[in-house]
Amino acid sequence: KWKMFFPVTFIMSILWIAVFSYLMVWWTETLGRTLGLGEKPEIMGLTLIAAGTSVPDLITSVIVARKGLGDMAVSSSLGSNLFDICVGLPIPWLVAIACNKEIKVDADGMFCSVLMLFAMLMAIIIIIAISKWKMTKVLGLSMFCSYFVYLAVALSMGLDVIPCIFDK
Repeated sequence: KWKMFFPVTFIMSILWIAVFSYLMVWWTETLGRTLGLGEKPEIMGLTLIAAGTSVPDLITSVIVARKGLGDMAVSSSLGSNLFDICVGLPIPWLVAIACNKEIKVDADGMFCSVLMLFAMLMAIIIIIAISKWKMTKVLGLSMFCSYFVYLAVALSMGLDVIPCIFDK
């Protein structure tokens, strides 16, 4: 009976996501300025926004993993990140370009960040291989700890405590 409304509901859900995403970024920027991190938006992105956007993935992954669908849980997390990178970033940029607005991307520290993410990916693959490709509590704890190591190094680089040797 209601199937004919699926295009409208889909478009409305995308619009609500856009509205709340805008509000989340605005509130996070305001909090960052209040905390004195006005010129360091990457700090707020690495902490508050990353955690806030990952919670829904965590909840859905736990739900499907408890149903015995571990592959679906991992695929959901990977798929949502791929969607964010391949659709979530380009569409606003294309809209801005269509409106003749200039988009400035600050690339300072980008090489170090990409290098660090690649090193984390290799570390995770090695940790999973050591645990014989089975999800265990030790593997979960290892991943949790590796995330905090990554976060500590990334924040240290963002706050200029650790310099990126590849920057000018």
